[in-house]
Amino acid sequence: MPDYRLIPGSIQDKFGKLRTKVQVFGGGYGNGKTAAAVVQKVLRIARDYPGANILVARSTYPKLNDTIRKEFLKWCPQKWIKSFPLSKNADNTCTMVNGTTVNFRYIAQQGKSASESDGGQTTSNLLSATYDLIVIDQLEDPEITEKDFNDLLGRLRGNARYIGDDPTMPLSGPRWFVACVNPTRNWVYRRLIAPMQKYEQFGIIDDDLLCLREPAELEGGVPNPDADKPILDEQGKPQLLISLVEGSTYTNAHNLGADFIATLESTYRGQSRERFLYGKWAAYEGLVHPEFSEVTHCIPQQEMMDYYSTMLGMGVIPRFVEAYDYGLVEPSCYLLGFTDRYKNVFIVNGFYKPTQDMDIEEQKRFIWEARNEIGAEDETILADPAVFKKTQVTRSTGVKTIAQLFREGSYGVRMRAADNEILRGITKVNMYLTVSDFHRHPIRQDLGAPHLYIATELVDVINEFTSYYWKVDNSGKRIDQPVDKNDHAMNTIKYMLSKEPDLAVRIAKPPSQAHLHSWREQPDTVKGRHYG
Repeated sequence: MPDYRLIPGSIQDKFGKLRTKVQVFGGGYGNGKTAAAVVQKVLRIARDYPGANILVARSTYPKLNDTIRKEFLKWCPQKWIKSFPLSKNADNTCTMVNGTTVNFRYIAQQGKSASESDGGQTTSNLLSATYDLIVIDQLEDPEITEKDFNDLLGRLRGNARYIGDDPTMPLSGPRWFVACVNPTRNWVYRRLIAPMQKYEQFGIIDDDLLCLREPAELEGGVPNPDADKPILDEQGKPQLLISLVEGSTYTNAHNLGADFIATLESTYRGQSRERFLYGKWAAYEGLVHPEFSEVTHCIPQQEMMDYYSTMLGMGVIPRFVEAYDYGLVEPSCYLLGFTDRYKNVFIVNGFYKPTQDMDIEEQKRFIWEARNEIGAEDETILADPAVFKKTQVTRSTGVKTIAQLFREGSYGVRMRAADNEILRGITKVNMYLTVSDFHRHPIRQDLGAPHLYIATELVDVINEFTSYYWKVDNSGKRIDQPVDKNDHAMNTIKYMLSKEPDLAVRIAKPPSQAHLHSWREQPDTVKGRHYG
């Protein structure tokens, strides 16, 4: 077996010891992800599971041949290979002496769309086989969608027998999905990484956390009342099906030329360096709301409602906040939230659809139902000022403004113009997103929390936060103007917060409050004090 500088305790060594169903190797450029995937996973499985069927894939054919296939040819002993036709018309399959096959394939189908905007409805060309191991290099490539990931997981049904002497290895399969990724904010982060980080940092078991869960049915086809709930171990912890090893470019410095790192350091600055060298997931240059993090700012809707019920039980009456941004072909966005007495804002419900797909009557009905569900009263919605100018023509009502159409009928809702000053609104949103060292998390009660929280179910809102950038001028420099595209939820949140109070910035540390802690008492609110 080749030795890829497998120093005990190194990132490559840690990666080799992962045993979960899904194994992710992330981090900065050049940290050895691809080579480690080949040496630690592909070659070891190929050797120790004779007759295994292995898939090694990338998003496109050129990327496949230029990266991970080249790495495989570099490290695989020639005596292991029975045949590996490399001609242009070959099927790109390596057959080994022990009967193992390694299939090098690309995922993107020609003529198929792979964008998230169309729901990622690609049809992978890899779903006609059963695999013992799947390795995807650069899972974050835009051509690869969450649907591809889910489909491929369903192909891990191989039963090759293990002949090695490592007691930690599965006796068959091993039926692993291995992914190499660079930091990204697309579905890979939201679906795989963020739920795991949320659990590891805060102990929160997100609905998307990959772990063993109760089956939908019990024996005999009886519906399971606990379906989808995590199966906890003896310590009360979920049994994770995913693990992550990550490291910066510098963790693999001994395998890189000094000029490689020097070039990257000269090329990348600021958040780009954070992302591409240090391998930090949240670092993106030019985001309008760089403070936003799915781990920090997103809470499941049910947890918000539980907190809401707790407030009511304590005699605290929440204040409701609503906002609306109109779009005929572009999405209309309505958001409903509530605030607590600590200036926290919880965005708990809403819709994100063009009016041509969800007409005004349907939108009004949704607003009333959302209000009734949470017990909100007939509030005045802070809306895009354009709703008082834009008009629609109908046979029954003639020419009326959007605001007038919303006000009419049994489901009528009232609107008032919100502050539409863009930079002032962005500043207010960032103020509420900022983590304050002296502000307590409303649910966990630990210090160091923001004042704005979004329900994890509001996926369109979360997507906009992670794709809302400042414009660039002709020279490539950022200017103080956000890109005017896919910003409907961002506008709605600006409207929602426009009437909320500014948050004071505290510089000095708060006095010690250890002596004030008592049963069910919040120490940062005793005697009227409030930090953050």
